[in-house]
Order: sequence, then structure tokens, then C-alpha cells
Amino acid sequence: MSASLNARGAPPPLALARRLRAALGPQALLNARGAPRLRAALGPQALLTLLLLVPAEARAEYRRIELKIFGMDCAICAHGVRVAFQKVDGVESVALSLERAEADVRLRQDNRASLDRFRQIVKANGFEPRQATVTAVGTVREVGGKLAFEVSGVTTVLIVDSDKSAPAVYKQLKSALDSKKPAVFEVVGTIQRNVEKSSDGVESIVIASVK
Repeated sequence: MSASLNARGAPPPLALARRLRAALGPQALLNARGAPRLRAALGPQALLTLLLLVPAEARAEYRRIELKIFGMDCAICAHGVRVAFQKVDGVESVALSLERAEADVRLRQDNRASLDRFRQIVKANGFEPRQATVTAVGTVREVGGKLAFEVSGVTTVLIVDSDKSAPAVYKQLKSALDSKKPAVFEVVGTIQRNVEKSSDGVESIVIASVK
């Protein structure tokens, strides 16, 4: 494949790099076992192009979920929920507090775990998921004329509550939307339990901070 870089009519290095990144995925470049095979297959010039010329893809995912759980009042119950949470792909650690009736889930980078997945586990164990405080990475968009935050890694869209969110935070996100320039944010906010979804099925988030 490295020879194609020098072949007549071959695409420019940047275009080729983008094609390779799209086909292989960004993790291929970070995989310690896969890196030597990539170097051998692509050649040093192509690999250097991938590393230096193509910007890293913006990640979008939940980083932390603090989920309130109603009815979880015994150690055996909590153990069952913890074990089920830990089996979710992308989970780094789980801490459960009976006193606060809360699960604190830390997630690995590049995960695709959704809040609904943890809610389903809670329900399957006989309890009721309540509000969740989340740290999430994503972008802003407009939904039905309202400012929304999209955790695109899990195709989750949340309407930003303009009345309850911090005014400065709302203004910052709204400015990014109005400028129409792609921007990725990490936000901390609270999502009420899913029974409180709007008529169109979209939940809202009260955002406390953004960076």
C-alpha cells in the first residue's frame, strides 16, 4: 500500500490519510499490538501522514454517570447491581452507596455506553432509576427550535433547560450554536428520570458547568 503514495494518479497524502483513518478507525493507531502491523503494511510515510496530518476525531461520550436508585436498600441488592454494571462494555469502575442510594459509574474513553443501558439494569434488578448527574462530551445542535446537547457517540440528544441551567453556561453553548462552527464540549449536568420525557421523547438536561 505504501507504494500507492508514489504511484501516478494516487490521491494526495492528506486525502489518503483521511480514507485510511475512516476505514481503520482512530484506535488502530493507538493499539500497541496493531501499530507494528500498520507500519509494515502502510510504510513509514503513510503512517507519518496519519499521525501528523489528520486531526484526531472528536470523541463524544459519557465520562461519568451518578445515578440515583430508588429502593436499593440492602448490600446484596447493591452487589447485584454493581456486578451487572461492571459487565457493561466501557465501564472502568462502579461505586455504590446505600446511604445515598446512588451508583457512581466511571467510564473509559471512547466508550459507547448509554444512560438508558444502566437504567434498564436497575429496572431488571427490581429498582427504579431516578435522576442522573452526568459528565458527558458532545456537541450542540438545534432541535425543534431549542438548544440541545448531543452525546453523539450514543446518539443521545438532550434539550438544554434554559431556565435552570447556569446562565453563563447556556450563553456559551448558544453562542457556539449561533456561530455554526463545530465545537466539542464537556459538560456536567443533571437529567431527570426518563418518565419525565417530553411528548416527543426527548429528555432535558440542566447544565451546571462546561469546558
